[in-house]
Amino acid sequence: MKWIKRGLLAIFALLVLLVVLVGFLLVIVDPNDYKDRISAVVEEQTGRTLVITGDIGLSVFPRLGLELGETTLSNAEGFEEEHFARVGEVDVAVALLPLLRRELQVQQVRLEGLELNLARDAEGRTNWDDLIDEEAVAEPSEETRPVTRPADDPETVPEILRGLDIAGIQVRDARLNWRDDQTGTRLSVDPFNLELGRLRLAQETRLDLSLRALMDDLDTAVELQGLVFLDVANQRYALRRMVAQVEGTGEALPAPITVRVEADLMADLLNDLAKVERMTVNAFDTQFTGLVEVAGLSGEPRVHGELRSGQFSPRGLMEELAMEPPETANPDVLRRAAMDMAFEMQGDELKVTQLIVTLDQSTLSGQATVKDLANPDVNVSMQLDRINLDHYLPPAAEANGNGDANGDTPARDGWPEEPLELPVDMLRELKVAGDLRVGNLTVAGLRMQDVNLKLRARDGQLDVESVQASLYEGQLDGRLGLDVRQDTPRIQARQSLEGIRFGGLLEDLTGDAMVTGGADVSFDVTSRGNSVKALINGLNGNGQMRVADGAVKGINVAQVIRDAEARVRGRSPEETDEPRQTDFTEITGSFNINNGVVKNDDLRAASPLLRIRGRGEVDLNREQLDYRLDTSLVGTLKGQGGRDLSDLRNVNLPITIRGSFAEPRFGLDLRSVLESRVREEAEERVRERVDPVIEEQRERLREEGSRIQEELGDRLLDRLR
Repeated sequence: MKWIKRGLLAIFALLVLLVVLVGFLLVIVDPNDYKDRISAVVEEQTGRTLVITGDIGLSVFPRLGLELGETTLSNAEGFEEEHFARVGEVDVAVALLPLLRRELQVQQVRLEGLELNLARDAEGRTNWDDLIDEEAVAEPSEETRPVTRPADDPETVPEILRGLDIAGIQVRDARLNWRDDQTGTRLSVDPFNLELGRLRLAQETRLDLSLRALMDDLDTAVELQGLVFLDVANQRYALRRMVAQVEGTGEALPAPITVRVEADLMADLLNDLAKVERMTVNAFDTQFTGLVEVAGLSGEPRVHGELRSGQFSPRGLMEELAMEPPETANPDVLRRAAMDMAFEMQGDELKVTQLIVTLDQSTLSGQATVKDLANPDVNVSMQLDRINLDHYLPPAAEANGNGDANGDTPARDGWPEEPLELPVDMLRELKVAGDLRVGNLTVAGLRMQDVNLKLRARDGQLDVESVQASLYEGQLDGRLGLDVRQDTPRIQARQSLEGIRFGGLLEDLTGDAMVTGGADVSFDVTSRGNSVKALINGLNGNGQMRVADGAVKGINVAQVIRDAEARVRGRSPEETDEPRQTDFTEITGSFNINNGVVKNDDLRAASPLLRIRGRGEVDLNREQLDYRLDTSLVGTLKGQGGRDLSDLRNVNLPITIRGSFAEPRFGLDLRSVLESRVREEAEERVRERVDPVIEEQRERLREEGSRIQEELGDRLLDRLR
């Protein structure tokens, strides 16, 4: 046992002697005398110039410390910044005795006035390439590759770090400049401040960070506080009760922005997991809450997230962003909105497993999948309970042109020739497939229910492959298409309407139910063009229709005929309270469209009183009508309460419709028809009077001829005797 005691005494004596020796050296040796030697070694190893302007201070007991004054390291050759790095003051101190127990107790780490200039030139060379030992960063060989131990193996944490204890870390007034000549990016962080409380493994400590970053025209200030947790042995790391506030200004933003984020961040590398929990984001008077979980960190991460918002005002949000809210037909829309979403992501695939968005009185819900995030391929399935799109369109006066205070709008001078601003490049890259169902939809005044759309967009072809809806007691079925593969867009529409109540549809669409009845309509049209005028001019196709048991309002054909007849005969038209409409039992017809001109030659209309045949054309380019209706009376009815028209039965009565869409002119050439009819009647009356007289004279002539013949015969016989 004596030799052990003697050994310990010897070691202690040696340590005392070592401390005395180091202390003696520090007293008699000034480290500042070696500045030039230190600079020379740095230049020899790196080719850079190290200038130590400030003083160097060393201490050994009871702490091993280093103090360094202002120091500058020159930049790499070929870069415009004068220096690569500069530091105002560095102070690092480590407790000496714990080091003897293989424990690291850092009593102080302080760094002030650090300035770091990082850059990359146009060829991709950085100003730190020459400071990196390529062999040190090379891929290690199998012989030199470190042995991987289980995460829970105590040997995972180096012995020197197991007792890590840092009293505090301070970084003040640091600056970072980044210049990238390849991308033209400029970033400046000034100042950067960091303060960390007592740092011990597996214990929480306070973190305070602040910085200001300027990139191009974006100025951002960040403040962050939280509790840092480092458990190296169990590979668990966390930042709890984090509170971060970000303020952004600059021309890149429409308005100054302030965002406050609160969350708990955690990484569990042992279980390959990371989480962001209890996340709350406050921005633009709106609060968002959610969470994010990332599994499989060592392989292909799997991300699960949830995000929901409180109720906010889209109109108010636009005002906060200094954006002019759109004028809408209903000024009360865009006042309330909210969102609730859950998503999953792995690799380049994103799945929105739940999406609920409310806007005013509408609720949209559904799911979506996005494959290949770099070149998105989207598949969606959405349901919308109700929406009135007309409420979100501009007011009527703006939609139709520049109106006056009374809402009157001047006549349009032809169709607009301005090019349509279609996002052609985006549409050509769009890859979307899916379906959309709408419970109740109102658009252009039309009310539809149970709307079902099947969508597909790929390679510049956008197709609504199926359009189905219930409307006005009937059904809509068809498809729509837009082709932007060429410079000139091409559209196609194929629709079929069955059992539609035509009057209600027209009243909601135009405000005037010109035609009523049950309708079946189908059409197949195509067009191409870069403006509305070009699309109208390029319209081609065909269609047909059938309308039953209805009326054409605005014209009472029977009354028009009676009035015209009265005038021809010199009488005053009858005063009646008949409605201005023409009832019919059926109207049928088909049409062809050729370069914007609609032509119809087989219109047929029937009613108990009338039979109508129609033909003509509608020039959509010039907005002109040229149509003729050949009308004939086939019954003895009194034409909806008027005088009996049986005297015109089976007489063809031509009605013309000519002029513009805005001011059509109706014409009835009844004078020539009725004048011919009057001449026929006069001739009939003359024949009725003259024919008996002629017949009487003929009879007299026959009798007189017989008498003369008898007298002549008697005289001839007398002479013969």
